[in-house]
Amino acid sequence: MRELVVLKLGGSLITEKDKPFTLRRRVLERLGEELSNAGKPLILVHGGGSYAHPVAKRYDVSEGYRSARHLEGFVETAIAVRRLNLEVVEILSHSGLKSIGVPASTIILTKSGRILACNFEPVFSALDLGLAPVTCGDVVFDRELGFTVLSGDAIASYMASRLRADRLIYAVDVDGVYVRDRATNRVVLAEEFRPGMPIEPLGESVEDVTGGIVRKLEEGFRAAEKGVEVYVVNGLREGVVESAVRGERVRGTRLKP
Repeated sequence: MRELVVLKLGGSLITEKDKPFTLRRRVLERLGEELSNAGKPLILVHGGGSYAHPVAKRYDVSEGYRSARHLEGFVETAIAVRRLNLEVVEILSHSGLKSIGVPASTIILTKSGRILACNFEPVFSALDLGLAPVTCGDVVFDRELGFTVLSGDAIASYMASRLRADRLIYAVDVDGVYVRDRATNRVVLAEEFRPGMPIEPLGESVEDVTGGIVRKLEEGFRAAEKGVEVYVVNGLREGVVESAVRGERVRGTRLKP
């Protein structure tokens, strides 16, 4: 799809990591304004942040259906995710980006934790109408496990690859991926990051049952290997996400397979 951009909004970017069920409303309002001005067809994916991750971890939902307790956790996590997705869509829409929620559990099926199938029809219909479909990391039905937790990072990578997006942008709460400079022993931002390079983690987010920065990079490289330009940028810096969506050069990290 020509000029399509898939944008993943990290859970620690849009929620208060230490306050359950608390949005960073001003961040979302600003991002809604920026994205409405970017002028590109967009698919948005957001993380679960302080809404979904604590609930999913408490019930060990990622293990699948093993007991009534796991099933209870599946339902509770789904409720938390729906609440977050609805609030995110409401704020983005009221800030200028006309969008519609598309829960991942209604369009995606996994097998042993990996995406097996996705019904893109609601996504295509939204894009055709000039809307930005907004999905998110979610609990989904799984052919082997009964259900599991599927990360927003995996969803974003899968959609960008399948739809041959121009760019996949991971917007997080730091400037990109950090490495240690061998010459100076200082921690520096990597303008390009390749598989196997050692990471210096910064800005660790709320307890993440879907793998954190390592999983994000693994999923990002999957899309990069398919020819998608993949970037990690700081969504807290004003104007950075808008410029990245436009294809302009910004401070951040590009993943190079």
